[in-house]
Amino acid sequence: MTAISDAIRDPAGPEIIICCGSGGVGKTTISAAIGLHAAMAGKKTIVLTIDPARRLADALGLKPFATRIQRVPLENLNIAKNWVKPPGELSAMMLDPKSTFDQLVARYASPEFQKNIFKNRYYQHLSGNMAGSHEYMAMEKLYEIFNQGRYDLIVLDTPPSRRALDFLEAPQKMLNILGHNFFMKMFKPYLKAGKWGFRFLNIFASPVLKAVSKVVGKQALEDFSGFMQLWDDVMFEGFSRRAASVKALLAGNKTLFLAVATPQRLPLNEAVFLSEKLMANDMPFGGFIVNRVHFLNSEPDRLTIDPDRVFKETPVDPALKKKMITVYRNMRKLAQSDARSIDQLIEKIGSNIDIDVVQVPLSDREIVSLDDLYRLARLLEQKGA
Repeated sequence: MTAISDAIRDPAGPEIIICCGSGGVGKTTISAAIGLHAAMAGKKTIVLTIDPARRLADALGLKPFATRIQRVPLENLNIAKNWVKPPGELSAMMLDPKSTFDQLVARYASPEFQKNIFKNRYYQHLSGNMAGSHEYMAMEKLYEIFNQGRYDLIVLDTPPSRRALDFLEAPQKMLNILGHNFFMKMFKPYLKAGKWGFRFLNIFASPVLKAVSKVVGKQALEDFSGFMQLWDDVMFEGFSRRAASVKALLAGNKTLFLAVATPQRLPLNEAVFLSEKLMANDMPFGGFIVNRVHFLNSEPDRLTIDPDRVFKETPVDPALKKKMITVYRNMRKLAQSDARSIDQLIEKIGSNIDIDVVQVPLSDREIVSLDDLYRLARLLEQKGA
């Protein structure tokens, strides 16, 4: 067993596992495999994902991912003739930042204020498109589900790694942007909250705001001003408390971060950068999962085999023989390159025995069924091929 596999299966292990990494490394599929691995160990598990591929939903036996929680039909697994359904459960859910933002507003604002906020065009843009809002709302949903206490393990699939760092810093960034004194000093003298929501006293009395309105438009400025007033009067304090609670949860001993990468230089460098950032911020980091690693064979002599000698006495078409030898040699180069990359990763980690490195071999087929996902989950138990 690897340390990562032990952490996933341990009844006293982390209650939240967050998978981070650059785009295109198979992070969402690895997250699903971790969830299945935990369910097979008897845990009630949910996988939260931001942008799942349709084929992953098919592999899980689901209709297209939805913003409601869906149970994965583990009874469809066909891994052995005398297989017994595991005691655990697996569910999946696609995160919807817009609806999560709306739910937060509903939590902190009265019905009267909610109406003003939801129809405000600046809020409509902010809740769906503002940089950092998706990451912030993903954490909010994670926090909400954790506090419901319904699951033994929550597995969260995050955006690509540079944005994953935004994911970690999103609560404070959102508060810094929306709570910036510059905005409130500019707008507060011209705004006043009344019984029926905000109203403008004379927003365009300010020469600066009057000039701004000529550039962005009067209606756009009024929408932004109205949102800032509602934010300051109604939502800022509640959001601030939640942001502090989320940060404490992520930094606590119930959470474990994993960096997912492929053996190529850029994804590995991203993973190392992410791990260093996490540890510098005292976040619990559990190790690396290096996906799609090329292995020819674990036996060293197979790596040095002479393909010309193998084919010498074999009646193979010369053109086909040449192609097969070329493919073999290319695969051997890829395997050697991947091995060097992982050796360099292990060297960078040094003597830190608490950081695990799990290598997942490149599959010769896509993950299209629960059985495929189960085979991937079992590979998390192995250090290499």
